[in-house]
Amino acid sequence: MKKRLLPLLMVAAVLLAFSFSLAQMPSQQQMKPEEVKRALNLVSKTEPVPEKYRLGFESINPRDTLSMLSYMASDWMEGRDTGSRGYAMAADYVVSLFKMWGIKPGGDWPRAELNIAWAMAGQNARQAMSMERSYFQEFTLKEITDSQTAVRVEVSRGGLTRSRTFQSGIDFMSILSSDEDLSGPVVFAGYGIKEPAVGWDELTGLNLKDKIVLVLSEAPGKDDPKSPFNKNKEIKDKYFPRAQAMQMMFMRRGRGGFNKLEEIYKQSPAAVLVVQNTGKDADIYNMLTAAQNRRPNDERPIINRPRIRMLIPGAREAMAGMMGRSNVPTLTITREMANLILENSGKTIDELKKEIETAYKPASRQLPGVRVSLNSRVKANLVRTMNVIGYIEGSDPKLKDEYFVVGAHFDHLGMWGDYIFNGSDDNASGSVGVIAIARAMALNPVKPKRSVVFCLWTGEEKGLLGSRYYVQNPTFPIEKTVGYLNYDMISRPFDQQTFARYANMFKVQGVEELVKQIRPGYFVTVNATKDSGFYEIQQEMNKYVGLDLFIREPELGQGSGGSDHSSFAAVKKPFVYYMTAMHPDYHQPGDSPDKASGELLSRVIKLGYLSVFAFSDK
Repeated sequence: MKKRLLPLLMVAAVLLAFSFSLAQMPSQQQMKPEEVKRALNLVSKTEPVPEKYRLGFESINPRDTLSMLSYMASDWMEGRDTGSRGYAMAADYVVSLFKMWGIKPGGDWPRAELNIAWAMAGQNARQAMSMERSYFQEFTLKEITDSQTAVRVEVSRGGLTRSRTFQSGIDFMSILSSDEDLSGPVVFAGYGIKEPAVGWDELTGLNLKDKIVLVLSEAPGKDDPKSPFNKNKEIKDKYFPRAQAMQMMFMRRGRGGFNKLEEIYKQSPAAVLVVQNTGKDADIYNMLTAAQNRRPNDERPIINRPRIRMLIPGAREAMAGMMGRSNVPTLTITREMANLILENSGKTIDELKKEIETAYKPASRQLPGVRVSLNSRVKANLVRTMNVIGYIEGSDPKLKDEYFVVGAHFDHLGMWGDYIFNGSDDNASGSVGVIAIARAMALNPVKPKRSVVFCLWTGEEKGLLGSRYYVQNPTFPIEKTVGYLNYDMISRPFDQQTFARYANMFKVQGVEELVKQIRPGYFVTVNATKDSGFYEIQQEMNKYVGLDLFIREPELGQGSGGSDHSSFAAVKKPFVYYMTAMHPDYHQPGDSPDKASGELLSRVIKLGYLSVFAFSDK
């Protein structure tokens, strides 16, 4: 909300917000009747909760959850941007609650240099080593405030060399995070696909190491029913996503989802240049200028702010491999640029595209007499930030050395000018969920057999940075971590109109009466790792809560979508992930606590509490 004014909406990030919302929500693919029946768990009449869970269960109520939500999403927290004063204030608030409830600190141990400093100050070694563990897991991020990239194309033929330099933001799209200077010959790899399911391989026989690789996006024959990539719905959806912008976003942000370039990245190319399968250069130019030429709207202010990116320095290789990303510079270029690179081949990019799609055979080839050089310069500084971590020790003498992690991202978008992005639903709501479960377990006289770790992640909005850092630098052994619960946006109910659009996937014969029973105001999407036991736990524990659940079951290791469960999926940990409705206030100043449903929020937290307890007590 604007300081001292009524909440207002912003349009600066509407298109990005829409595409990202699609990434967070389950894809709307029509289901089979038996799939609908398995996925839906509808409970309107609840049963009394077992005595084992009762005291903690009853501590979770709308009054308390909304009170915590209102404070964490207040203007005083200044939008909780990563590394900001507001984020630190909110973190201190949570630590005070953890201390009050007896939640043990689960963050950093004192560093050796601090122990030495204490000893030098007159403390003996025993006193120095007994310094208390912190509630914070602190680490440093690299903040990139500006980047400029230039690509030089040199074409040599008949003793003559001609060159041209292209600039990012003018001739092509790129988001690079470090200074780069590289140069190499070019290979055209067609669509860059290796897909055994349809017998297609454009990479065999190519040496891509240290080469500049030119490819088309998507797959051949997008609108041709004879194309092998239209062979079945699974392959079609894989290579022809509903929104091209979403595919580009996945490629840039690495927030999950299929990226066909992974097979190319495995061969260590110097860089990858991507030409859009369909469309015109004008589309790219219009996209590049869209942010600079938005017209003012009397009701929706435009807030201009330079794009700031963050990454974890010194961990690029580990993070890239873990999250299905690559450090290989990947640029989206125009056909004009591609045609210059292809000049010596005697064909344009569209002529090669037609050649592939006519015979449905690869047309990969080396490109003689052409060399591409890339130069990138970034402006950066270091930012200190932290995850907040506490834990409750398990009750079993042996199993207490195994851990279940409960997490949610604590950060949001901060302040832009006079506007505060309070991030009430995204994700003060999920943070309240973690805190409320911690209190419930602290109050409950019976504790689970395994220890439960409560984490509030930083930097999710910058690329899942806090949870990524944790799984690579865990404060509790990752090999002894048995599962993960993730909360992200759990306080806003579906309205009838939004639910009607979402529910198109349920419109199949044989389940009409079941679908009619869904109550949009209590509808919750759940992702529960297949064969982990989470599905059965949702079925069992929802009897005491009374929600209408739509449960998806991704395979172990799959965690597509833009939230922190992806970090744990990447290290093969089973997870359960809750989310309620997407709404127009997503990533807007209007995401304020007055729009939350305390009843829905409390029920989602109660289900999470029971699920964590049951899973940790097996």
